[in-house]
Amino acid sequence: MANKKTNISVVLPVHELVGEDNVKLFNNAMTSVGNQEVKPDSVLIVVPEGSEVYKTLTEMDLTTYGVKTTILENPGGTDFSSQVNYGVSKCKTEWFSILEFDDEYSSKWFKNVVKYKDAHTDVDVFMPIIIDINEKDGGFMGLTNEAVWANSFSDELGVLDNNALLSFQNFNIDGVTMKTEVFNESGGFKSNIKLTFIYEFLLRVTFKDHKVMVIPKLGYKHLNQRPDSLFAKYKEEMTPVEANWWLAQAKKEYYFDNEREITYEETI
Repeated sequence: MANKKTNISVVLPVHELVGEDNVKLFNNAMTSVGNQEVKPDSVLIVVPEGSEVYKTLTEMDLTTYGVKTTILENPGGTDFSSQVNYGVSKCKTEWFSILEFDDEYSSKWFKNVVKYKDAHTDVDVFMPIIIDINEKDGGFMGLTNEAVWANSFSDELGVLDNNALLSFQNFNIDGVTMKTEVFNESGGFKSNIKLTFIYEFLLRVTFKDHKVMVIPKLGYKHLNQRPDSLFAKYKEEMTPVEANWWLAQAKKEYYFDNEREITYEETI
């Protein structure tokens, strides 16, 4: 099974890669791909066009990770949403997965994905149960995505549906493995949505009746609260009022496939 083609590409967006600590995190992320019991077909590393991170990566020997790797220079936006959208647009495989440069896959993740997608042919999106760890000491913080396996959480055990999402928002797409066509046809991530763009995307996908299933095994290690991460910046810069505004905005926008002009307006 180790040599079986998975028909999966890994999309790995990297905006910056400054300092030994971040390079080490990137190395750990790529090593987690190379250590898969069933490897994905390729890794697409997406970087801003003409950036310093592109130079850094071209000076590294990426062949040591044991998986076909391509560096893509994105001529568009440098935000996470735009980087992922560009990477997926270049995917040649039926499925893709998202890996953040400071996170790691479980060594059995793609082995489990292949098994589940072969058995559940009606599922378009597979999400892992994520173990969140603290950036400071690597300590356990909690699990994410596991709630769908609680009785009566949604209409079908293990499946994340639109009704459940309208009441519960704590879900993460890190490590997600989904059909490339479904992502593109759904419009991808919306870069105009701040903070809650993942939530808005899941609302949109489930509203379209694409089946989202969480594989009931730990599949991904997420480094939570890294100081220079996107969500740490949101937490630092946003007031609770603005955060709630973006949550409400996500519930309004998921009906639309395309991005619209959205600007936060403070309420008096």
